Amino acid sequence: MKGNHLWRVVATSTALFLGGWSIVAQQSSVALPMVASAQVPLYPSVARLANVEGVVHLKVTTDGHRVISTQVEDGHKLLSALADENVRTWQFSLHEPTTFTVTYRYKLVENWKGDPYSPTVVLRLPAEVEVSTRRWPGTADMPGEVKRKPGRGGS
Repeated sequence: MKGNHLWRVVATSTALFLGGWSIVAQQSSVALPMVASAQVPLYPSVARLANVEGVVHLKVTTDGHRVISTQVEDGHKLLSALADENVRTWQFSLHEPTTFTVTYRYKLVENWKGDPYSPTVVLRLPAEVEVSTRRWPGTADMPGEVKRKPGRGGS
């Protein structure tokens, strides 16, 4: 009786293990849709002024051509609102309806060489979007903080 019970446990565990691998294999074989058009993402002005940078993860569901729903999984509100707004502009080449996660990375750069009002955008669609811009001058934790001159309201 004990041997029979042990055999059932081993058989059930093996079936669950192999079944789990089958599910993983099916998920990874589904190709992500190709983005046919999208608006260019920007760095949120309020987030830049507040010195906010970080990562936003969005779960995106498509109907085979457009985004039909999104869900912010994590990320700062100042960043996630604009990421959500941007991903909703995406249109895709015809594909099977699917759900996938998009990662938006917002970076503030100390030694920015370009126009501070024109961010650098790197698109690895549909999985990743990176938006970088110059850190707002004079923010408290920025090296080379702007100091007040004596006699002008400072010490």
